[in-house]
Amino acid sequence: MNYLKNYDMVLGTVRGNFIEKSIKIVKRGGIIVSLIGPLDEAFALARGLNFGLRIIFRLMSFKIKRLAAKHDIAYSFLFVRPDGMQLTEIKKLIEEKHINPVIDKVFTFGQAQDALNYLAEGHSKGKVIITIKDIK
Repeated sequence: MNYLKNYDMVLGTVRGNFIEKSIKIVKRGGIIVSLIGPLDEAFALARGLNFGLRIIFRLMSFKIKRLAAKHDIAYSFLFVRPDGMQLTEIKKLIEEKHINPVIDKVFTFGQAQDALNYLAEGHSKGKVIITIKDIK
């Protein structure tokens, strides 16, 4: 990932060491948001979970939060649920260019295996898209 740098935010949607890699490309004052985990104390608080679970979630995210804080980067876990209002807001943010997704390659549905092979190489520089129908 040395060709990527100075991003304001990374939205993590994959397991593995994406957070450690993301810290290298997010600028100071930026944020890493994970949809996968680890869960954090804010997640437990937002759901009104008991003190014990809040402590467990704090411990689960301690290493990542400490690493991010060393680089002046915020980390948070975001629990996503299917919600039309959320999706409408995200669509609006993308259309207004507040969110700029990085798209590496686009494959057709017939090339799905090629897309998976490309991802397995581990060198993608952004999202890999598989289209169901032709985009004109």
